[in-house]
Amino acid sequence: MHKLSNLFGELRRRKVLNTLLLYVVSSWIIVQVASLTFPAVGLSNSYFQGLLVLLIILFPVALTISWFYDVTIRGFIRIAPFTERRVLNNIAPIIDRRLSLTKGLKPAAVHDGWYFYAENGPLEGLEYKIIEPITIGRAIECDITLLRSYISRYHLRIFLDNEVLFAEDLGSANGTEINGKKVTNKQVLLHGDEILFKDILFTIREYRPKIRNEAMLEKTTILHKD
Repeated sequence: MHKLSNLFGELRRRKVLNTLLLYVVSSWIIVQVASLTFPAVGLSNSYFQGLLVLLIILFPVALTISWFYDVTIRGFIRIAPFTERRVLNNIAPIIDRRLSLTKGLKPAAVHDGWYFYAENGPLEGLEYKIIEPITIGRAIECDITLLRSYISRYHLRIFLDNEVLFAEDLGSANGTEINGKKVTNKQVLLHGDEILFKDILFTIREYRPKIRNEAMLEKTTILHKD
């Protein structure tokens, strides 16, 4: 059942279902027009039958082309597999903790700063360092892509402002929960905060020298009071 769901999602992403519908409707119109015009111009029934055979033969050809290519005004553009596109467009994780579980390898050492860790879901075990603003969503162009129907194309943005971490919902359809509460505007993030996209959970982690901890805690406390 899961494989069928993945296949259906891939068919939708590659617009094969759109091509199927367009081809069926176009073929029906062509057949209707041919049934009226062929007799009027004196073409025999064999021509009509030949047209039907041609449309049937071209049907799998059209679907195959739509699987591999996107037809645009600029011509045929190859559709890259999702995994390939994700590698090209998404930021690379700093740490893959799955290695320690599957191969017994020790995770790489972390450095000072803010991190975004996937507790479950398609990116489970991956940890991303937050340096530049990070956009999370369903779109391939996002920094972190979550291919789920309930994730908006551009769902959430996480960014640093004067060393304080913030989260901002980008007007997503289903919203984002932080520590069990819906995000309504820009919100300060702290170490251990949980960000939930329906059933996909991420946690915020901060690694920094102990000397700076008290100063940063005082700074974020003032921001909360404001």
